[in-house]
Amino acid sequence: MKDTIQIHSLAPNDELSLFIESFWMIQNTSEQDEEVETFPDGGIDLYFFHSEKLPLHVSLVGLETDVQVAIMPKNSILFGVRLKLLSAEYLLKTPVSGILNDNKILDIGFAGITTSDFSCFDKFCKKLSQYFCSQLTNPIDPRKKIMSDCIYSSNGSVSVTEISDSAHWSSRQINRYFNKWLGLPMKSYCDILRFRHSFESLKAGQLFPENGFNDQSHYIKLIKKYSKLTPKQLAQDKNDRFVQLSFSK
Repeated sequence: MKDTIQIHSLAPNDELSLFIESFWMIQNTSEQDEEVETFPDGGIDLYFFHSEKLPLHVSLVGLETDVQVAIMPKNSILFGVRLKLLSAEYLLKTPVSGILNDNKILDIGFAGITTSDFSCFDKFCKKLSQYFCSQLTNPIDPRKKIMSDCIYSSNGSVSVTEISDSAHWSSRQINRYFNKWLGLPMKSYCDILRFRHSFESLKAGQLFPENGFNDQSHYIKLIKKYSKLTPKQLAQDKNDRFVQLSFSK
């Protein structure tokens, strides 16, 4: 990643860990615009953007199934929250199925965030955490918690049938939940998580991960589907625009 692009993230507190993956920031400290690309990663994102020309812009970004290209303007900063699958129902309290590969603008003042909150990332995270904790007003359906735990603990390497058996929830109802709240079936969501989990091995030069795929041809097909590149091309690509590859651990 270019030195002009600064990236940082923080994990949520325990109370929010079922619904939030991370708080993150991307800052372009240079005097020129920078192009960045992102891959599908299974996250629903809240964007809080601040620049010289746009003091505050808030948007909700739905799940993505394709590579996205964006311009990070000079001297700009983007604070974000990467939300997990249960966040639509329990934190946002609205489906994101209608913004698959899209976004919607939110009102200025969402969660009480103002331009002054861009001065400190830690304070931004604490303020937003307090807001989201206040939104947890409904009991969590134990079936949905089991579903979420199974999906994330396996990095997507789990079938609808396995979750159905563990959660005592029918496969039909599970897929209905995903389509209603997220806009795609559970298998598609899990495929995106498996694709994302491969970033770490690709950065290490490992062209076929040890877990999550039955054969290499299936793996290559999935990588090409979501990145438009083969695993070898992706591992060797030095393009600094790929934010997640630069930041993955």
